Amino acid sequence: MSALPSLNLWRAEGLRLRRQPLAWRALGALLAVLLAASTWAGLEARARHEAGVAHEVRQAERLREALQQFADAPPGPATAVATYQLGRGDLGLTRMAVGDGLALGVQRLKQLPTALKASLDSRHVDARSSGPLLNPLLTDTGLPDVPAVVALLLPLVALVLCTGLLQEEGEQGRLGLLRLQSRRGMGAWLVAALGWRWLALCVVAVLGTLPALLLGPGDPAVAGPWLTALLAFCALWVLLGGLLSLVSLSSAMALLAALGLWLLLTFIVPAALVWAAQREAPMPSRLAAIVAIRDAQQHSEDHEAQLARAWFDQHPDVAAHLPATWPASFVVRVLDQEQRLRPLLHRFDDSRARQAAFVERWAWLSPGLALVLHGERLAGVDTASHLRYLREVEAFENRWRDFLVPHVMNRSGITAEQLTGLPRFSGLPLRD
Repeated sequence: MSALPSLNLWRAEGLRLRRQPLAWRALGALLAVLLAASTWAGLEARARHEAGVAHEVRQAERLREALQQFADAPPGPATAVATYQLGRGDLGLTRMAVGDGLALGVQRLKQLPTALKASLDSRHVDARSSGPLLNPLLTDTGLPDVPAVVALLLPLVALVLCTGLLQEEGEQGRLGLLRLQSRRGMGAWLVAALGWRWLALCVVAVLGTLPALLLGPGDPAVAGPWLTALLAFCALWVLLGGLLSLVSLSSAMALLAALGLWLLLTFIVPAALVWAAQREAPMPSRLAAIVAIRDAQQHSEDHEAQLARAWFDQHPDVAAHLPATWPASFVVRVLDQEQRLRPLLHRFDDSRARQAAFVERWAWLSPGLALVLHGERLAGVDTASHLRYLREVEAFENRWRDFLVPHVMNRSGITAEQLTGLPRFSGLPLRD
């Protein structure tokens, strides 16, 4: 006999669910929290988009001001100093490109360095932040992103709705009657009961997270991959709750086992994966990195004259001015420090990439972690996207320095006509 529920059984289970106030309270509370989180995320994503547009406007204004500044500037040491100041100013500021689903990862975006500046100074030696001052405590304890809220709360509601269904019927003395009414077996009844609960959870999850996609500035097409993952996430936790209903336990013990399963899959497994990833690809020693930075600084200071001479030997088209004076003497020190420190910094990035790849490979062990990572990919704030941004900034900074450093070293400075060829960052902020 088929285990599929009949239409009458579907109707009976739908009516039974409608008459359970605890279920509707749990679903209502979940909907309220999701609506609040997704509305906040959508508004934050829109604000980030507007900030990206304003950044482009400010950069255009800064370029116009620079063109006016150098329009009548005579060649000479003063113009060379002005060129140096231009090269370390905000005209080299970049912004990380993000995905169409930014609202699904806006809090993650705030925790990443996404506004780096190409400069004639060293970003790696100077630890001062080029952005606004932030409160570290508030930054670390900000609201979680929408996928994280779903991953934390939806499984609890699903397990409350679905765990202990058979045990509760037996404890209430209705199991025998239910078996008589279920002509196609208890499997058909359980499918109907879980089906209604899955449908209710899906409606709440979709309605609760939809404001993030509607209020954000992204492409509506991102809703398809997100909603598909959301429906699968709901189905998985409903299935896990249904399986716990088949275990020979009391309803109280089944709920306790469900809580343990939630803790295991939501917290313990992700923590174990992070620990295993750190063992798989350990980060280089930070103490060794600090020592390397100090050594690079000391070496550049001790060999300043040799570095300047070597730079002019490598650029015979630039008239040599020796001994080099500030800012030319400082620029060659920065270039030497970057050459020595970048391989070390690349090792940090490589370890980070390998750790992220390890966690991605095993994320299926934790449904919540997999959902969060999926949301970060749709938002364009995942580790791979950020590392790609760092590589783009490094390449842009190389072009920036190759263009400006010769005009600092020749003690003449740049002209307004030459300034029109200033390199531009290829990464784009949120599109209009």
